[in-house]
Amino acid sequence: MDKPQADPTSEQGAPDPGLEGVVPFSFSCQRSGRCCTFGEGHVWLEEGEIETLAAILDMKPAAFIARHVRQVPDPKSGQLRTALREEQGRCVLLEGTRDCTVYEQRPVHCRTFPYWPSVLGDPSAFENARAVCPGIAVIVPEDLRERAFAELEALYAELEVELNELSPRCEMSGLCCRFEEADHDLYATGLEADFTADRHPEAPAPEAEGRCPYHVAGRCQAREGRPLGCRSYFCDDSKRDELESLHESYLTRVRALESSLGYPASYGLFPAMARARGIGRGGGTS
Repeated sequence: MDKPQADPTSEQGAPDPGLEGVVPFSFSCQRSGRCCTFGEGHVWLEEGEIETLAAILDMKPAAFIARHVRQVPDPKSGQLRTALREEQGRCVLLEGTRDCTVYEQRPVHCRTFPYWPSVLGDPSAFENARAVCPGIAVIVPEDLRERAFAELEALYAELEVELNELSPRCEMSGLCCRFEEADHDLYATGLEADFTADRHPEAPAPEAEGRCPYHVAGRCQAREGRPLGCRSYFCDDSKRDELESLHESYLTRVRALESSLGYPASYGLFPAMARARGIGRGGGTS
């Protein structure tokens, strides 16, 4: 693993270091937990971090070491280094699927990802990181964006025709956008998130944690650019099987579109992807 650098997220408004990488990218942590559950690396601990982490978890340093720390050889130098333990490929400090129990005081090694020298300088290492982390957004050339957006709009138009034929009932309750109440998540591809952000570049901060920023006072403010998951979801239980089949069919087509055009492929929680694109950080609605 790379030697930790200074925390690149500590300077608000500073240029994203990823823009200077061998593959230019921007980054915003989406708290997906994927970097804590995928890969074969180690989380190295620096001097003083054991005491900090132990205090957060209300543990004595010795107990924290016994339960959460191990000594492993550095793959580059062969020297023994201090690292967090893993359980079946998962960091021991991860709770559930994506909640880091020490996020605000996480190790420097975690805090500086993906701005590691290898990711910034090695195309192969960058692709490995991007395959894991949905918060890494490749800077897409404008001509490619325009072609992809045009084809995505045409695909959405086809979907609309099929939905009109199916005629599912919409209760206009807004419940489907209040994810914490509806007990579901909204996922989208990177192409869809880029399209939504392009068509609706401003939105206020979300009304609740994890909620879509475009959901304002019970109504969607991004109807034109909303992603597939919104377009194909209805509260009509009588059409659920047909709607789920339609969604999967069009999701396959969106991914095929990304592949055919060479559009950077990614998939993640839409609210987090919107925030990674600057949406929902307190601006006004479009």
